[in-house]
Amino acid sequence: MYLLETVLSPIVWLMELLLDFYALLFSSTGVSILLLSFTFALLLIPLQRVAQRMERRIIDTIQFVGAEVEVLKRELKGEKLFLATEQIYERNGYHPIQSVGLGASFFVMLPVLVSAILLLTGSETVAGESFLLIPDLSKPDGLLGPVNVLPLLMSAITIIDAKLRFKDDRKSQYRFFFIAALLLIIVYNLAAGLVLYWTGSNIMSLIVSRIKPG
Repeated sequence: MYLLETVLSPIVWLMELLLDFYALLFSSTGVSILLLSFTFALLLIPLQRVAQRMERRIIDTIQFVGAEVEVLKRELKGEKLFLATEQIYERNGYHPIQSVGLGASFFVMLPVLVSAILLLTGSETVAGESFLLIPDLSKPDGLLGPVNVLPLLMSAITIIDAKLRFKDDRKSQYRFFFIAALLLIIVYNLAAGLVLYWTGSNIMSLIVSRIKPG
């Protein structure tokens, strides 16, 4: 953990600086957290664009290769099918391990999301601060009693983003559904301030993914 904190300390320092700045401009800690998440999402747009182009190339290759393999499956079996499939992969410069790259846009955001954890978990900035119907941003929101609503909202936005971004690729959608479910488990009982940050980041990611670069 110490190594992670050391590596991410410049990001955490900048986030803390911006959060304090927004807190001076606005009387709401919740608004300041959302503005912080929007700011970093905007800063990451160039890297997100690169990641999205990579994802698009991988999707196109998978679909092209998959169509050729489906033809082979109707004609070949066993080892012959395996060898012919390997030839298709080699001809197209493809290997199934490349599918990991379909999460590139998420991995671009990961250092910032982890930095938000380091900044907002146990932070005095959010302790006792309310936002809208959330009584204390340093605790789970508990908006429906035992049910925390913010993590569910965050996951729903991730699912919508995946369905829109990968509307022609069910496998990629399922990968992001898995990520959404995993994140829901991880953040469900975390501080509402942290989940609010991630929710704002997801909202901005959804908006950015729908804007075509000029």
